[in-house]
Amino acid sequence: MRWSGLRAVVIERFAPELRKRLDIHSAAYGNCSCGHAWLTFDGDVIANFCTRAHFIASGMDTSAAKQNAMYRHQFADFGELSRQDAYQACWAFVHELSIEQALNDEDPLIQSLAIADARIGKRRLAQLNATMLHRLPAHILELRRTILGFDRRDAA
Repeated sequence: MRWSGLRAVVIERFAPELRKRLDIHSAAYGNCSCGHAWLTFDGDVIANFCTRAHFIASGMDTSAAKQNAMYRHQFADFGELSRQDAYQACWAFVHELSIEQALNDEDPLIQSLAIADARIGKRRLAQLNATMLHRLPAHILELRRTILGFDRRDAA
């Protein structure tokens, strides 16, 4: 499936309150698979999944810690996931995993997509424990709770 089709299906699954605000993008450069994918909320990048950075962070270069400091405003570490990881997470979310499996997956992007999914209702959102999640899905959870008008007491 082409990225544009997969992206459309992923966004279609988002809760109505997030559909126009949360977005996922991907760009490739040249004939290689390098590039990056990124997650935005209201146009601001909240996570950048850069293939080159992923290889740097995997030990091919020791400058990852220095680069990571530049991305502290984001909710995923520099190089934590690659563009290919983002594509695979979207594919698995759409074609392979139930919503329950996605919520319990170790991949922070899959968890984030699950939390943004329309099948997760207010009661379930209130039950989710943000402290047990990676920073990215915890941030998506907080955004969704805020949009829905949750009081701090409503959250678990």
